[in-house]
Amino acid sequence: MNLNGRFARGGIVFPLVLIVVTTIYLAAAFDIRTQFSAAGDIGPRTIPVLAAVLMYAALLIVLVQEVRNPPEPEGDADGGSLLRPVLVVVATGAYIALFRTLGYSLSTLLFVAALFLTFGFETRRPVRFALYAVAVTAVFYGLFAVIFGVRLPTLAGGPI
Repeated sequence: MNLNGRFARGGIVFPLVLIVVTTIYLAAAFDIRTQFSAAGDIGPRTIPVLAAVLMYAALLIVLVQEVRNPPEPEGDADGGSLLRPVLVVVATGAYIALFRTLGYSLSTLLFVAALFLTFGFETRRPVRFALYAVAVTAVFYGLFAVIFGVRLPTLAGGPI
């Protein structure tokens, strides 16, 4: 059994690289200080720490699935392709660039739709696709704006 080949594939290496990046991000999040919050209050470092913990959980799930499942045959059309990770990076860059201009709702809806398209989620069912994209956008709006009280940018000064 060739362990080097089994663990040196992109499905293992890419999540490990993301774990290193997430660790650097988390370390930077602990450097965020606030002037006015008391111990235990939700402060400016709460969201980055929560995001890092969620990223660790997601990456752990990906790694466990990759280790448990054998690699796909070499003849697979998508085997080893970097297209999806590149598309995710491009979509994330566009989201960051358009976030203030388009506001939270529209930019997040477009970002979620781009991710769904990238991973082929419900693309054959346009009504479900749209409903899931709107639901994900609404859930994160509720999390950030309502629960954590974060002021999110709006499109042309609109309410959402």
